[in-house]
Amino acid sequence: MNRQTITGDTLMRDNSEHRREQQALVDPHFSEQAVDYTIEPIRLRFHQPDLEHRFNVDNFARQVGLLRLSIALGAIIFAVYAVFDPFIIPEVTHEAWAIRLGLACPLLLFIVAISYMPGFSYRHQALLSLAMCIPGLAVVGMIAIAASPGNYLYYAGILIILTYVNCLWRLRYYYSILMSGLTCGAYEFVALFINPVPTNILINNNAFLIFGVGVSVFVNYVQEYKLRQSFVDNEKLRAEQRRSERLLSRSEAANRAKNDFLAIMSHELRTPLNAIIGFSEIIANQMFGPVGQAKYVDYAGDIRASGAHLLSIINDILDISKAEAGKLQLEEEPIDPVEALNRTMRMFRQRASELGVDLTFRVRDDIPWLIADPRLFNQVAINLTSNALKFTPENGSVRVDLGVDTAGDLVLSVEDTGIGIKASDTKRIFEPFVQVEDAMSRTQQGTGLGLPLVRKIMSLHGGTVELESTVGEGTTVSATFPKSRFVAPQADEMQWQAS
Repeated sequence: MNRQTITGDTLMRDNSEHRREQQALVDPHFSEQAVDYTIEPIRLRFHQPDLEHRFNVDNFARQVGLLRLSIALGAIIFAVYAVFDPFIIPEVTHEAWAIRLGLACPLLLFIVAISYMPGFSYRHQALLSLAMCIPGLAVVGMIAIAASPGNYLYYAGILIILTYVNCLWRLRYYYSILMSGLTCGAYEFVALFINPVPTNILINNNAFLIFGVGVSVFVNYVQEYKLRQSFVDNEKLRAEQRRSERLLSRSEAANRAKNDFLAIMSHELRTPLNAIIGFSEIIANQMFGPVGQAKYVDYAGDIRASGAHLLSIINDILDISKAEAGKLQLEEEPIDPVEALNRTMRMFRQRASELGVDLTFRVRDDIPWLIADPRLFNQVAINLTSNALKFTPENGSVRVDLGVDTAGDLVLSVEDTGIGIKASDTKRIFEPFVQVEDAMSRTQQGTGLGLPLVRKIMSLHGGTVELESTVGEGTTVSATFPKSRFVAPQADEMQWQAS
């Protein structure tokens, strides 16, 4: 089992992120963009201490594995180079091996071992950086005791070491400058005062040494700068992600509040509306005796019609709010689609006649029974037919077809010769409370819930709804029920419930 060591740096980072998240929740105007991501070009530091700390913690966690590997490999490579000592400095081979194998390599491996201690963090990177100069100082020590020409040939070892460590160091770049300067300074002191090197050779060595070390230090600088830029990009991405999550959370909370409000209001309004509809129907039918004025009977009929229309709107709102909240449940049973649609068409024939619209219903195939929610199935037919009649002008036609498509699915299609819908509005029309602004549509009553509710109902049944429309020619809406919902014609409700 892997165990994660929780250090003080980790706790500080988590606490700072927690404070920012809490501030963002309390203060809606809090912005992640208030963080100053500017990188000082010389010191390579962020202006904000908290950001600098988080970078150091994050970068150390990412790079410490590579640093350990590079130090360990450096110790191995440095030990392997011992095979050249007998050929270059044969007179002090054993002393060189003592420095190389007895001192430098064990120190490098000791530093690697220390880095695994609990609590070791980026604050201890100065100790890690000693690994950059230990092999270089070891070579300087060999130069100090070697005879000519070994004392001036081994400068190449310093160049290789400093290039290696600078290109693999991933922490603060000024440590690489400091350790490189210390190593080069020690070499200059030995070459000038301890074991002097001929001036022309020293100049030549210094030219290559300064150039090689300078380039490798610059590479190290660029590496840290790029690491900081990458950290900034990740921080901005994380900030945007947190912001998106907060906005999504607020949006979901607002949506839940809206759905709860609609559900509560719908329930509260339905009770008095049912009373209004019931009493107006009693008056219109003069169940308890004649009404003194005939106009009152007509008014009662108008009240009942208006109440029924308002109740249908409230029912749509309640259904769509339930569907949005995932609470709209199917009460399934076998139904005969043809008989269900016949009842629905009888409801609309009088209205179609009053509007001067020709309403026809055609069954194209042998239609099987369907496992569906009877109320919601009727709701699909009612909403599609009502929409078609609403936007079809006088002398137009509405044709309702029921059939089986080539895939074997049941398709209920409603085609009208109405005003049509622009192609750019066909997706928007399925959004709740959206009505396409049109000279005719603005004069029509409605909430814009018909098609969105149809799509929700069809989705619950595993089906789809598609719309094709041409402005000025008409619209066809097709609701498709999958063939997996078919049952045998002789199946009855008791058989379905028993199964």
